[in-house]
Amino acid sequence: MAEEINESSGVTITTLDLKKDSKKKNRIWEIDFFRGIAIILMVLDHLMWNIAYFTYHYFDVATVYASGIGFVQNIQNENGIYLPSYLFSYMQTGYLYYTWDFRIALRMVILIIFFAVCGISFKLSKNNLKRGLILLGFGLLITLVTAIGCSLDLLSISSSLICFGVLSCYGTIIIITHFLKKLVLKLAKGDVKKWYFTSIMLVLLILFGYIFIEISGYNYQVNFNDPLSFFIGIIGNIIGFSSFGGDYFPLLPYFAYFLVGELIGETIYKNRESLFKKNYKTLKPVTFIGRNTLWVYVVHIPLITLIHAILYWSAGYNLALF
Repeated sequence: MAEEINESSGVTITTLDLKKDSKKKNRIWEIDFFRGIAIILMVLDHLMWNIAYFTYHYFDVATVYASGIGFVQNIQNENGIYLPSYLFSYMQTGYLYYTWDFRIALRMVILIIFFAVCGISFKLSKNNLKRGLILLGFGLLITLVTAIGCSLDLLSISSSLICFGVLSCYGTIIIITHFLKKLVLKLAKGDVKKWYFTSIMLVLLILFGYIFIEISGYNYQVNFNDPLSFFIGIIGNIIGFSSFGGDYFPLLPYFAYFLVGELIGETIYKNRESLFKKNYKTLKPVTFIGRNTLWVYVVHIPLITLIHAILYWSAGYNLALF
């Protein structure tokens, strides 16, 4: 380990210490904070989805609503079992949230913040290609696990297969942006303004395509028994004109939000310095989560599912039905 002497104080400082101090100093805490907020809200949203999934799984919700009962009282599931009151209240809260109209707007705000912050991080990162490949690798691993589950009839293809989830989307966007930016700057001979222009045009084009698909209501219906139809469905799932499976994150419109964040990084954070000089200690738990979003995302879904499985199993439910 190399050492350096501070001439004014005579204190010996290792180069490792210097690297740690430099890395810590260059960390922009508000980026970690907003990323942490986004991932916390995303985890809570997935928690509510998991509750809603169990609700639909164990109860005939359509029959309940048709009878006019709603979720105002505890009812039997298809096996004639009543939920314990504590579990029923918990399930009711999650189900009502997930079917709440405000949830749709809140989810979109969360995702816009998340992908915009990811775009800012792209500007600040020194090895985007490696980061993009790692994220895509984790995303493909999740796809493989859910595909195996579907092939063994443990999961439903239409609702549980994660064809192109948030990690795959995020990783793909990083890889595309990495090579696209290099190409544009090479053609423009290093003129960053050309990259700004290209990004703005891409944002408008992506949003136009997304709005067009939404207005037209076009959604390619996949025939899972037809290999060609399934392949077209996968392509549509990636682009955004065929939605099936869980954790659905197509390139449209999230690529646009990412590019907006990247432009913010290129302009507002061009000097790689925090806009807020004071790092509040009370916010450190959130910034810690923001620095470790990948692991939080990978761990939280199986953990939430396991906890709910234990809850229902302890209440006497047959988990084989899951």
